[in-house]
Amino acid sequence: MRKLILLLAVTLIWGCSQANESETETVVKEQAAETTQAVKQELKQKISEEVDEAVAEQSAEAKEEAKQVVEKVADKMSHNHAHNESAASDYQAGIHYNVITPAWDTGSDDVVVYEFFSYMCAHCNTFQPYMKKLENDLPEGIKVQRVPVVFYPQWRPQAQAYYTFEAMDLLDQVHAPFFAAIHQHKKRFRNIEEVADWVSGSFNVDRDKFLSTANSFMIDGQIRKGMQMMQAMNVTSTPTLVVNGKYTPNREQMKSRQDEIDVAEALAIKEMQ
Repeated sequence: MRKLILLLAVTLIWGCSQANESETETVVKEQAAETTQAVKQELKQKISEEVDEAVAEQSAEAKEEAKQVVEKVADKMSHNHAHNESAASDYQAGIHYNVITPAWDTGSDDVVVYEFFSYMCAHCNTFQPYMKKLENDLPEGIKVQRVPVVFYPQWRPQAQAYYTFEAMDLLDQVHAPFFAAIHQHKKRFRNIEEVADWVSGSFNVDRDKFLSTANSFMIDGQIRKGMQMMQAMNVTSTPTLVVNGKYTPNREQMKSRQDEIDVAEALAIKEMQ
């Protein structure tokens, strides 16, 4: 009996020991999990705060940089405006530019700088880089309008081509290459059909549609109006600039093409006042 009781006691003690060890292990695991979760949460919170601080610092820097850029642009615009106003006051009518009387009514709310030109004119070809720079430099409210002139019957197809390019929204794509085709590649365009062959082959333009537009009453009317404008503004050579139908730089007093551009730009800005 004693042996049986002793055996039962030992078994009971061993069982209790195992149970305690199991419970202890479970508690330890639970505490470790809770600690790990708390550490994770704390790290996430710290990282989030550090990220927010970094973003805030970058945002502040970006805002400061943007502010500096805006100030620089404003200063430059103010300087250019003051420079142009001063330049315009330095130019004198009858010396640096001629006054057109009566002035041509542009029919536009914007100030218009007319460029009278011809694709056949070699001087107009070399003048194009200056015109491109002028267009890029002009402020909002001033626009360039090209007018192809027809001094000779053989210049008509090129004027016809210009207005057709414009009507078909091809001008930006075709204007410079058409100059190059004539003056660099020495192509001859004796009629509008030959222009149609070139533009359809070079730019994948529908030849029949191009000819249909080129031979329309609309294009013919634009050519006639261009000739009327040329006569009204006393344009006798190309290229000629006319500012807002009122002023034309006096080329005889200009030392360079850039001088001519500077006078036109200054007068155009003055017209905005």
